[in-house]
Amino acid sequence: MNINPVAFNLFGKIEIRWYGILIAIGILVAIALSYYIAKYRQLKAEEIINFAPFAIIGGIIGARLLHVLVNISFYIKHPLYIFAYRQGGLAIQGAAIGGIIALIIFARIRKVEFWAFADSIVPGLAIAQAIGRWGNYFNQEAFGRPTNSKIGIYILPENRPSDYMNSEYFHPTFLYESIANFILFGILIFMHYFFKKHKDKYPHGLIINTYLIVYSLYRIFIEYYRIDSSYVGTFKVVYLISGLTIIVALIIANILVNKFNAKKKEEAIEEENWKK
Repeated sequence: MNINPVAFNLFGKIEIRWYGILIAIGILVAIALSYYIAKYRQLKAEEIINFAPFAIIGGIIGARLLHVLVNISFYIKHPLYIFAYRQGGLAIQGAAIGGIIALIIFARIRKVEFWAFADSIVPGLAIAQAIGRWGNYFNQEAFGRPTNSKIGIYILPENRPSDYMNSEYFHPTFLYESIANFILFGILIFMHYFFKKHKDKYPHGLIINTYLIVYSLYRIFIEYYRIDSSYVGTFKVVYLISGLTIIVALIIANILVNKFNAKKKEEAIEEENWKK
């Protein structure tokens, strides 16, 4: 089975890879979904379009930068490969960090509510991840341990790690994550529907923190099967990043809920005093 990572050649010279095409499709779908979700939640949906270029730039820079940092020993020896992002090597955690930083800056400049817009964006991000993961299929990367199960994917010898040259079929961990991302998308959409039906009962920011927690949890599980992970000592980097993300997201969600409840109590007291 021969999987060609190149979709076609533009003008016979420029390679257009499936990885890039799928990332582009994922981004377009994410922007469209975010726009309609923002409209559904009665936000300034046009600001989603205004933010899109900054989200793309921040996401790509963050994704590539984190990938390079966790694989710094390789890139020190091969510095020119730092810019070969079309061949793969984008860390989704870095994309999320870059996108969040871009949104913080954008929200301050445009004077929009950060948490409300962050909530509107993450379902589209989940879909973009689900689509983009198929770029790993065409690049024959991000696969897991060898397996004899029917779901195993054939990996060409030149794409196998040296320790697994005698194995042919491997866990398609990119597929596992793609499916998990679609499920997460469904959860986030339901949360938007539920929160709109129960206005003023839940604070903005819970949806993005749910995304961060749930994604980190199943990424830890999937990473267990990966054989191309980066390590800090004997510990996988993704475990560290995901564990830290879960802790921070839980703390932030707790702060948001406490502030929201405190504000509601103040409003109730003021209303009671006004009636008197």
